[in-house]
Amino acid sequence: MNPDSDTILNIKYKISGDRNHGSHTPMFEDESSQMLTFKSALVLQRPVLEPCLAVGFLPLPPEGLRVGQLFTMKWRVERLKYLEDEQYDEVVYEINANSENWMIAGRKRGHAPLSTKQGSRIEISILCVPLVAGYMRPPQLELPDIGEGNISCNPAGPHLVCVSPPPLSSSFCIPIPIPA
Repeated sequence: MNPDSDTILNIKYKISGDRNHGSHTPMFEDESSQMLTFKSALVLQRPVLEPCLAVGFLPLPPEGLRVGQLFTMKWRVERLKYLEDEQYDEVVYEINANSENWMIAGRKRGHAPLSTKQGSRIEISILCVPLVAGYMRPPQLELPDIGEGNISCNPAGPHLVCVSPPPLSSSFCIPIPIPA
């Protein structure tokens, strides 16, 4: 048995028929030998409807994102119920981001205290700077020490975010003399 599984479902089913209407001639003469019995065991995983933690992506700044503009990306982690095999009152987290699109200021991996009481919440925040304009996948929060079946992502984080180009600046404009 898998230690992450809760139970095993045993399935037993039979197939019967006389095969008179198929392309083959009948193989069995007596009625009792015409039943074929199959057995299968399926490992059932912990139901997805009973997660222990909820991870929510908090809204981005209302003014939008711009290349080179520092902003704080936030997630809320809430304990929905006590996990029986949990021994620690802290959560290990990891921020994954494409280094070509995002610069992360601070730790990409760390741990945060989270009480074992139901309903306890923490907020994990990280400073980010978008490096390119366009639609791209934002940095993602992962909890590597907790199985996916124990995490509910509600509301789910955005799949893509829009990053605008940097604002124009007069310091980058070079006057061009016009010949007379």
